[in-house]
Amino acid sequence: MNKLGTELANAWMKKTLVDLNGFSENEIPKNRDEAYKALNLFYEELDKKTVGWKIGAVAKEVQKEEGFDGPVPGKIFKETILPSSCSIKYSEIPYSNLECEYAFEIDQDVKIDSELLNKINSFKLYTAIDITSSRYLQSSKNKFDKLVQMYLGISDHGNGGKIIIGEEIRNWQTTDVNKIKIRLKINDKVTEPYFTGTKRIDPRDSLKAFVDEFKDKDISFKKGDYLLCGSLTQPYKINMKDKIIVTYENLRDINITVSYTHLTLPTNREV
Repeated sequence: MNKLGTELANAWMKKTLVDLNGFSENEIPKNRDEAYKALNLFYEELDKKTVGWKIGAVAKEVQKEEGFDGPVPGKIFKETILPSSCSIKYSEIPYSNLECEYAFEIDQDVKIDSELLNKINSFKLYTAIDITSSRYLQSSKNKFDKLVQMYLGISDHGNGGKIIIGEEIRNWQTTDVNKIKIRLKINDKVTEPYFTGTKRIDPRDSLKAFVDEFKDKDISFKKGDYLLCGSLTQPYKINMKDKIIVTYENLRDINITVSYTHLTLPTNREV
């Protein structure tokens, strides 16, 4: 997985895209272990300050619909966290979706194992936005089946792009956070695309899924790290010049403007 991890790191640094047509079959991840090998090399080569993790596709119903065999995790780079009122260049978020989420803030240095679940009530919970992205030339990625595309997504920083941490949800432990309504106002059009039922993942379940994924991998959270807990809404495909207002019921809005920039589509052959 050395070629994939290295080229994804180059694509992140140089804002280019990886063309998977130049990869042999054994250079494409076929399972979670191979995906993590490429991901770890990606992180080693970039050597960026990280402030936690995000985990996507947590709900079993979503995994079944997408043909996945588990969640899609990735680290959070400190440099990618944005304020709750921000402008983003379209060229910096290729092939991006907006997902409304919750985020835990971890209040202590702690190993990621089953004991972590016993500390959950001391963590703060925030509204959050995950703006996913991709470093692949999409036509070269889409030729693979959904499961391999998921492995490729894990290798690619867990489809990571930009992160917004919103307002703290006070007394979340005694609040039914699964019933908080979420409204999107995009270019003056209002929708309420939030999940309900089994698709709406409780943040406590997200933490448990994260622990299950990493409890044998000897990694830890540091005090002040975040865990983004997976999408509460149908992902929205971001377009140039979008003006987006996200409203969590009875909480402060999150405002995002996507500025127009020319998006070039170079491939790894130009890296």
